Amino acid sequence: MAFTRVHHVGMVTADLEQARHVLCDGFGLAIDEHRTPWPQGRPGYDNTTVLEFPIGEMYYEVARPNDTQSGAAQFLAATGGRGGISYVSIASDSMAGDVRGLVSRGIKLKGTWDGKSPVFLDPTTCLGLAFQITPDDHYYVHPHYRGNGVVTGMGHVGVAARNSEEVRRFWGQSFGLRVDETTNQRQQQQPARERRPADDPVQSVDYPLGGTVLEINYPLTADSGTARLVVQRGALGAVYHHTCPYAPDIRRFAEQAVAAGLQQIGTLPPPEQGAPGIAWFHPRTCLGMLVEVWNRPPGKEHIG
Repeated sequence: MAFTRVHHVGMVTADLEQARHVLCDGFGLAIDEHRTPWPQGRPGYDNTTVLEFPIGEMYYEVARPNDTQSGAAQFLAATGGRGGISYVSIASDSMAGDVRGLVSRGIKLKGTWDGKSPVFLDPTTCLGLAFQITPDDHYYVHPHYRGNGVVTGMGHVGVAARNSEEVRRFWGQSFGLRVDETTNQRQQQQPARERRPADDPVQSVDYPLGGTVLEINYPLTADSGTARLVVQRGALGAVYHHTCPYAPDIRRFAEQAVAAGLQQIGTLPPPEQGAPGIAWFHPRTCLGMLVEVWNRPPGKEHIG
């Protein structure tokens, strides 16, 4: 039994048409209309209406609250109506055993559980992060709903955290995940200016999970953007920071995204300087979610 992959990233928004515009016109994704027909969507958790946007082996689930009292509605209100990443759903191939193991290691469930259905974890026992554990359904999306090919998968889901030791205890002991030491060693060899913009220095630790990675970022200074975010929104230890779609041609992604009205942070180098490796997009134009797009090539640690 094991946690097998990131099943989906749960987001909350006030406007599903805007979500369609950002993720389809901006990212080049598509709505999985087998599961969530457009425009009506399907009933979701917590009295919401949801749409699914496949990205690799997982999907963005975008939920619109249908009331003002539910947890999703309260999340939307707490963000000033901007929305953003609400939770991450992790797939399990043995729900009863994996959930029982989490509980035995101090993780509490949110509400009652029938022993087999998806279940949310209590954020107060998860460093303040909202998680859902869901049975692995071996999700497969028809090629028709895979988008225009600009994005081919999810590079990582980024989390900002205040303390490396408590995060290692949480991921390593509670979930049983292992740090990707080869990637972290390579990062240590890079000049700090190549890891992150100079005004936001961080140290990253990667936890591979299925075909993507949970990237945990620790601020290296007290006055950086990540440090301020953790102080403001990570009172229990951590906060969702960004998602990172993988785009083989970042310049093509940026041109498409900017044409759709997404605000790029900074600029890409001119073509004569070679292909760019990273682009950032502002949360105010990306459904309240900071977006990093990259095309990092595989290193020698990915051979064999």
